[in-house]
This record gives sequence, C-alpha cells and structure tokens, in this order.
Amino acid sequence: MMADTHVDIPTLARTIFVDAANKGASDVHIDPGLSELRIRFRIDGALILYSTFPMIYHEQILTHLKVLSDLNTTAIFTPQDGHFAVNFMYQDDVTGKTSQIVVDIRISVFPTTHGDAAVFRLANSVTHILKLEGLGMDEKTLIKVRAITKKSNGMLLMTGPVGSGKTSAIYSVLEEVLTPEKNAVTLEDPVEFHFEGVRQIQMNPDRGLTYASGMKSILRQDPDIILIGEIRDAETAEHAVRAALVGRLVFSTIHANSSIGTIARLIDMNIEKSVIAYALNGVIATRLVRKVCVDCKVEYMPAQEFLSLLSVDPLAHKFYKGTGCKSCGGKGYSGRTGIFEVIEFDSTMRSMIVEGVSMSELQKYVDESGVRSLKDDALLKVYAGIVTLEDVAVTV
Repeated sequence: MMADTHVDIPTLARTIFVDAANKGASDVHIDPGLSELRIRFRIDGALILYSTFPMIYHEQILTHLKVLSDLNTTAIFTPQDGHFAVNFMYQDDVTGKTSQIVVDIRISVFPTTHGDAAVFRLANSVTHILKLEGLGMDEKTLIKVRAITKKSNGMLLMTGPVGSGKTSAIYSVLEEVLTPEKNAVTLEDPVEFHFEGVRQIQMNPDRGLTYASGMKSILRQDPDIILIGEIRDAETAEHAVRAALVGRLVFSTIHANSSIGTIARLIDMNIEKSVIAYALNGVIATRLVRKVCVDCKVEYMPAQEFLSLLSVDPLAHKFYKGTGCKSCGGKGYSGRTGIFEVIEFDSTMRSMIVEGVSMSELQKYVDESGVRSLKDDALLKVYAGIVTLEDVAVTV
C-alpha cells in the first residue's frame, strides 16, 4: 500500500525503526526502484514488505539517516557504514511491563542504479539471551553440549552460514558457563548483547584493534573463558587454538558448511593438524528454521518433490503447516528454532585428524558413531509438527 506522501521525514524514520523493533525485525531494508521506494523488514529470516513511498522521498529519508549515522551525505556513489540509536518505550507482550529501550542500528549503504540502497541491522536491549534449552535442543543434545562446555579448557566452535544463529547460540553457551569465580573476556564485532561482569571488547580495525591483535592482549588479562565473535583469518585461529591448549576455555564461531567442514577450514588456515585435534573439544553446526504457528496449525501432505528430496515416507508420519491467522500476521509461521549437529571429539577422532585422514573418512566415522546429522535433527522437528518439510528442504 502506498504510504501518505505528506510526511515529516524525522518522524517517519523513527516510526519505521520503532515498528521494526516492536515486530522483532532483525533488519530493515530500504530499496529504491524505478517509481517507488520499498521498506522491508526481515522477520524470522524472511523479508516482509512494510510500506512503499514515492521515490521523491528517497533522498530525504536516506540523507536524514546518513546524518544520524555521521555518514557523508554527499557521497552518493560510495559504500558507507555507520550506526545510530533510537530510544523508545516498549511494552512486553508477556509481562505487560513498559520500559525504555535503546535500539542500536548499524547501517550499510550501497549505491545501485536507482540510488543508494540501505540495510539496517537492529540490536536492542529487550533482546534476551536464550538458555540452551530455549534454542531448540532436545535432552540428548543438551547433555552432549553441556558435557563439552563443562571442560576446564579447550575450544568449542559454532559453525554455519550467515544467518544460521551462530552468534545467538554461542552467547547461550557463554551464559551457561559464567560464574563469579571465572574471568570471562570477549572480542566482538559488534557487541550485540551486554553481559554483567564480563569484559567485552568492541573491535575497531581503524585503530588497529582486530581479533588477532586483541587475542594477543587479552591473554595478559588472565582470562579463564574467552569468546571470540568470529574466527576470520589464520592469525586469529592460531591465537585461539594456542589459548585453548594452554588452559583457557575458548568459544567462537566460524563459517563452514558442516561440522567436519570446520576442520577442513582450520587446516586451510595452516593450523597444524595435531593442534586442531587436541585444542578442539567439539564443533556444533547450526541452522535456523521457521516454526509453524501453533494457533493455525493444520495437518497436510507435502509435495512429492520434497518427500523424495529428503527420502521421507509419507505414510509413516504426519505433517503440519500454518494456514495464516491473526496471531502470526497471516504468515503461518511464528518465531524460529534451531537445528543442530554436535560432534564431541574423542580419542579416535583426534588420532584420525593427526594421521591426516580425508574429510570423507572423518565424516564416515562421525556418521557411524551415531551423531545425529542436521537433516535428522530437522526431520524430528518436522514429525513433531514444529517446522515444515519444505523449510527443512531448503535449509539443510
């Protein structure tokens, strides 16, 4: 629906981001086109149209937001990054309590053929770190993860593609092990959630503070627990695994397509196989899948192509989807849940890595040892009516 063309730009901008925060959006997209400006929210991983405006307001809106972010308003053909904050009163749907929150908004501006497009990442103070059991892990998986986190030293890596829930999951792991007797230090870019009693460090590459340089410094801070937002390069990886070997408990995320792929990624970073084998306690691969709305859930039969793709017997299980209702805004989905594959390193696996066996041999060992794969964990949630088969098919 075309929005009112007679608008106050600062008020409009504020309304957009307040609405986005209230709806639980993780991102706001401002997309210029031939004749209209689209505003979209990313909610539960999917982009949803919020409103459209005539293109005559494009430059005014972007200029206002650039000013808020201390960006160059005259640089219309140059990518830029910045941030600003919005304060507003928020009412919790569960408790009914009203409180003032601050939404930290990170902006990325990029030139397109129709003008600057912008994406805004929202991080706000009403975001709560979920307990491990709130991530979507069943009891068997929880026991396995907690066994890894209870170790006094070594490294646990969370892996998956962009948007797979790695950061949320590693935060939950950190909260699980925090005690007043432990000195915890984090290196993050950005700091998305503030922990009480934890020394959190915001990366600032422009001033020489990178993950690699930060790792050199925090080891002098006598840490028991270290969280690294992401292992992106060989130098950071080297410092992280060495810290794990000398008595620190290290948590981090890394981009890889699978748990075993994480080992290959570290090898590609020139980390010695013996160091990988004895530094790592475990690897958790994770993905996020939309949950079926419980208020409009109905039984249905998925299309044959999805049944065949995932080798599912349609006669052996029931399947559910949401039809769309007021509770879910007509989407048929409400919230997201995680699916997981957890590998806990044992002596056999360590020996295989040191010996330099192929990744396919390692994967075969993992499969034969009874590790539940991402696909199997996802299908269990399909059969329980938590997620749809179609969403699982495009996720795993």
